[in-house]
Amino acid sequence: MKVKQLTLKAFEFEIEDDEAFIGYYSKNAPLIQGHQLILKGKVSPAIKAFLDEKKAAYVDLNEKVLVTRKKRSTAVLEESKNINSTVVPSEVKTNETTSVYYRPIRSGEGIESSSDLVFFGRINSGAVIECSRSVQIFGIIDGLVRSDGEYILLKEIGQGTVFFHGEELDKSQLNGELKLIKYENGIVFKDM
Repeated sequence: MKVKQLTLKAFEFEIEDDEAFIGYYSKNAPLIQGHQLILKGKVSPAIKAFLDEKKAAYVDLNEKVLVTRKKRSTAVLEESKNINSTVVPSEVKTNETTSVYYRPIRSGEGIESSSDLVFFGRINSGAVIECSRSVQIFGIIDGLVRSDGEYILLKEIGQGTVFFHGEELDKSQLNGELKLIKYENGIVFKDM
């Protein structure tokens, strides 16, 4: 057996009318052929027969679940909001006041939280962290981090940007040692 991971381009259709879909497909066949079709809405047997006749590769989301990066990211966010103290499959430990991530945060992943956050891995470029409470980051920050909490604890800002109560932190003041930045009485105090 041989296995390859491929990145496919797909067209997603939300179908309301058979004739409209068949007309659109027929008109744009040169553009659509050879791509995966993701079908939602009213997918009738007539549409499936039409696509089978054209030898089109398609997935009917009314019958199957298709996991995309966007949905995986959302699932992680939903799990991180659970109030419990067990380790969930995404390697996130959560309780009422703190969510702890033991893994890197991937590019394109977004985390929005109203609980304290702790990250032991890297915040990759393209990742966005938004938190209304305190944040601790022990890995390199290459993504975007926004916090409005009591404090932010971090070591190094790589290619990323960190905003603490709307103020951008100066990455040149971080040298790889843990730094605590506090917010008291409307003023950002930097222990740098």
